[in-house]
Amino acid sequence: MSSVELILTQAEFATQQCPKPSDSTLERAIDGSLTGIVTYIKVANGEYQTLSRYEHDIWVFPASQGTKADKATRLNLNFTMIADTQMKRMAKWVVWNKMKEDLAVSSLRRIVITSSGYFKWVLSSDTTAKHGLTAFTSNAYVKYVNTLTSKQQGEIKPLVAGTKAQKLLALEDLYRYCEAFDFVKEHPWSESSASEQAGYVGEAHQEARKKPKTLIIPDEVLIPLCQLTKSYLDRADEILASKGKKESLLLRDSCIFWLLLTTGMRIHEVLGIKRGAYRSETKDDTTYYYIETVSEKTHTGLAEWIAPKIATEAIDILGQLSAPLQAQLEQDILNAKEANDHAEVHRLKQISGHICLAKTKIKNNALNILSGISISEHRLPNLCKHIGSNWNLAAHQFRRTFANYVVHSELGDLRALKDHFKHWSITMTALYAFNDNLDAELFEELLREKYLVEEEIKQDWFELDSPITGGGMAQNIKKVRQDGELIKVFGSLQNMAKAYSSSIPIRSTGIAWCTNDDECRCDKSEDCEHGIVDKGHLPYWEGMLVQQMKLMQLDDIGEAGRAAAQKGMERTERLLSAMGIDVAAMKQEINQREYIEVKNV
Repeated sequence: MSSVELILTQAEFATQQCPKPSDSTLERAIDGSLTGIVTYIKVANGEYQTLSRYEHDIWVFPASQGTKADKATRLNLNFTMIADTQMKRMAKWVVWNKMKEDLAVSSLRRIVITSSGYFKWVLSSDTTAKHGLTAFTSNAYVKYVNTLTSKQQGEIKPLVAGTKAQKLLALEDLYRYCEAFDFVKEHPWSESSASEQAGYVGEAHQEARKKPKTLIIPDEVLIPLCQLTKSYLDRADEILASKGKKESLLLRDSCIFWLLLTTGMRIHEVLGIKRGAYRSETKDDTTYYYIETVSEKTHTGLAEWIAPKIATEAIDILGQLSAPLQAQLEQDILNAKEANDHAEVHRLKQISGHICLAKTKIKNNALNILSGISISEHRLPNLCKHIGSNWNLAAHQFRRTFANYVVHSELGDLRALKDHFKHWSITMTALYAFNDNLDAELFEELLREKYLVEEEIKQDWFELDSPITGGGMAQNIKKVRQDGELIKVFGSLQNMAKAYSSSIPIRSTGIAWCTNDDECRCDKSEDCEHGIVDKGHLPYWEGMLVQQMKLMQLDDIGEAGRAAAQKGMERTERLLSAMGIDVAAMKQEINQREYIEVKNV
């Protein structure tokens, strides 16, 4: 009987667990005689089933310790990639100690991978292998890491500082936990750190933390994707009835698309949703829906996400799509029980009731949760192919895209998708701030995105060649941005802009920005003391000019109507002129455009 199949009583289990680190335990880790249970599952009647032991070269973790997006292979730690026996023992000892810190399996895998990369480099040189871990060899490894590259968006680029720091942390872990091994001679950099060696400190570190690494899905990609996927949701009944495989897959992908887009969930959180796992409540004539799932990254239990109705519709459709697989899963559980396959029973119960079930082709069509990697690397890019786009769509892009749309909604500009985001407002932000059941990290993401969007808008105000107009606030900004001495005090125009703009509130009125820190009800925000019009508003004002020109051509609006139209025309022309627009040329272009449109009709 293999150790993976070994069933132990509670007493037997207690005696075979790895002992807590001690001098004798460390000695056994060094000479390779250390044994004990590393991972296990509790089956029934107080008994345990061993999944892996310390002496094994592959440590298998139960599905409950990963995320719903993880493939089974990502729940394994593979030490066979380390060829040298002593180095493998060091890697195991580091990981065993790191497990005491309750790190996620993904973090433990990263430690194995970075350690393996370091040891592979060491073994590439007899001299380095002979010297072991010293400040000299560590310095050589830093130089080597600085030569490494990665492929990003089809381009070969040097590793970013954060990635370099992760690789160099492997050396610090070796010194911290394996100082007693012969290989470890001295601290890799006694008066420095992995972060400093990687250049991941000071302004570079702060900038990396503030700067979003994830791209926002552009409107020219997102809008066609929304139209495509919404068409599948609208035809859900037809597709479910036809049972066509290709259409069913696209319907499933479309449902996942809308759950990612409208909730801000991570992919493993979407894959963790169960049938009917949502509720609703009405506040101030607006109905809010709450989706329940598990966030393995930030929560130990269930959490909720606010969602629009389309997200709940997607859940119901996915539930119908997976109904046949759920029926098969229940039968598979009975079969596994009859075969006394406790590990399989445990695995199947972990995925039972989920809406994203799938068959795994490489394992005799065994049932499992859809793979998050497969969704990001294959299914989502496939949606882009259907709209003729080469955008490299991935699941993690939706979270920041969601946050960006919420922020624009709060600022008053819903952009595209306004029908589906109509209730995303400051009320939603308040709900996240005061509800402990909601994803706190997503709330922080919303605030971070809000800061980034506002900073981008305000930074543009202070650029000398950026046209702005409006009331007193706009005029003051114009004066400040031309003050050379003041810029010298702050060190740069950018620093000065940050200092001044940090205290300026901002919200949109549609045709201007309002910077009043209290509710403003004026109907001419471009002339208001607190109003600012920037280049982003020019399309609105050009539209108003077209509207006034058409009104002026009407002969049945009376004197009062003509006077109002003339007044509106003067207001619009004054604003456009203040923004540096040649109004006469714009009018001529509008007339020419209107003439061509009429002629084509």
